[in-house]
Amino acid sequence: MMTLKPRAKQQGITLVELMIAMVIGLILTAGVSQIFISTQQTHRITEEQSRLQENARFALGFITKDVREAGYTGCRAIEAMNVQTVANAPVPNYGQDSTINGNEATSATVWTPALAASINGTVVGGTDTITIQKGTSCGATLTGSLASSNANIQVSSPNSCNLAAGDTMMISDCQDAHIFKATTVSTGTPQTITHAASTNTGTHFCINQTGIGTGSCGTGNAKLYGADSELLSFTSLTYYIRQGAGGRNALWVYDNTKATSAQNPLELIEGVEDMQVTYGVDTSGDDIVDAYQTANTVNTAANWINVISAEISLLVETQDDNLTTDNLTYTYNGATVTSADNRLRRVFTTVVGIRNRVQ
Repeated sequence: MMTLKPRAKQQGITLVELMIAMVIGLILTAGVSQIFISTQQTHRITEEQSRLQENARFALGFITKDVREAGYTGCRAIEAMNVQTVANAPVPNYGQDSTINGNEATSATVWTPALAASINGTVVGGTDTITIQKGTSCGATLTGSLASSNANIQVSSPNSCNLAAGDTMMISDCQDAHIFKATTVSTGTPQTITHAASTNTGTHFCINQTGIGTGSCGTGNAKLYGADSELLSFTSLTYYIRQGAGGRNALWVYDNTKATSAQNPLELIEGVEDMQVTYGVDTSGDDIVDAYQTANTVNTAANWINVISAEISLLVETQDDNLTTDNLTYTYNGATVTSADNRLRRVFTTVVGIRNRVQ
């Protein structure tokens, strides 16, 4: 006869134990979540700081390179050369007083000197602008002397000019230089560049262009560039602060040798909130800065020819908001400001010498 064993008592946990386990689990989950959120925020801050510094580096890199090369004409300072401009508008004149200049924001809506029509109405109030003009060597040396003052120009090829019809160029021999627009550019070796009346005010290169149109230069006035001459790319660029595509301030550049279009001006670097520029002026001729002055002061004294350096200061902000718990307070352009948001901001300042004016 089989004897049944008594059933074992059921094992388990009480409600109190279950609630304690749940509380412990919630505490652990909250701790892990806090660590994740904190790590994610630290990652955001670190990444945005890196982007901020990178944007500042690129922005200063663009501007300082051009400031450093301002006034380049190939081999001699522009102050010791005779430079004539024959290109049609909007190409500006290129001279010793236009190598570098700018506009000082004297109020939120006023700039001295006045802004050019090409950028007026788009520059962010209270920010400065800076304009640099220069030639850039690209290995395009003349293959022979010009037979006449209106002769086509032939240059060595290959070169790094990427020459194209409509480009603004400078032909220079260290004594004279002419700024013109290319009408046509051939391929092959050598390259032939024409400079017709359709893109230039005059077809002739004359030592004195006054009153010269499509006619000849006159006796003793013709400039026949020799085989020791060089063709350079000519640029006139204005850097300024304008609202970017993302709705925040950005660094823009306008090419003054071209008409306004979808490609001109160009947005270069986002997150550049402000730019302030002062100019190092040498009034004693010893290649030493005697004073740093704003553009309106330099312009009033007609001292652009004496500018040998520029101090450029950028206020750069992060693209992301909510990176700080409190609104940051920072000092910029002589004023202490408390930000209206929780972005990070940093001030970057550099001083750049104009190599072609310092011996």
